[in-house]
Amino acid sequence: MRYSQNLNWYAVRTRSQAEELARHGLSQKGFDLLMPTYQAVSRRKDRHKVLTKPIFKGYLFIRLQLDAPLHLEVLKTLGVVEILKNSQGPKTIPNEEIDNIMLLEKHVGECFEAPEFSVGEKVMVREGPLKGLKGTVDEVHQRMLRVGIESLPGGIMIEIDPRQLISEESGIYHTIASA
Repeated sequence: MRYSQNLNWYAVRTRSQAEELARHGLSQKGFDLLMPTYQAVSRRKDRHKVLTKPIFKGYLFIRLQLDAPLHLEVLKTLGVVEILKNSQGPKTIPNEEIDNIMLLEKHVGECFEAPEFSVGEKVMVREGPLKGLKGTVDEVHQRMLRVGIESLPGGIMIEIDPRQLISEESGIYHTIASA
């Protein structure tokens, strides 16, 4: 595994809903961290509460001069799963991308993970009353997809929330996080 000798940013993947646990552990060890958050209103029957949520669920960013001992120290932190890597080793994140990520914290309102479905992609409904229904993405707009369903004697179209779909080609479901 190759390490860079420079001070770089890296993405750290955390366990589900353990971003804050990992952030706390890594900051206690003195690492330079970035975990961008946004404010969301939680609406319950009896009250409204403002919550601070991570923009990138399951990830935070760390800046360090990474070597094997530091890599191990990061991995030993509670809540940390891995430092994202490619075939050469840990993948650095360009400073320009980190600058853009820092700008996201100024955003007020909901943050959504981008639906990565594309027109022509074969999908299957993974939850809800239409579970198991298969179709092809015909149109992507806002937070809804228009999916063509082939049936006899003709075809129909439905609009569906992408959170309910799974890609038949990749087996991956794409989520849109709502606040």
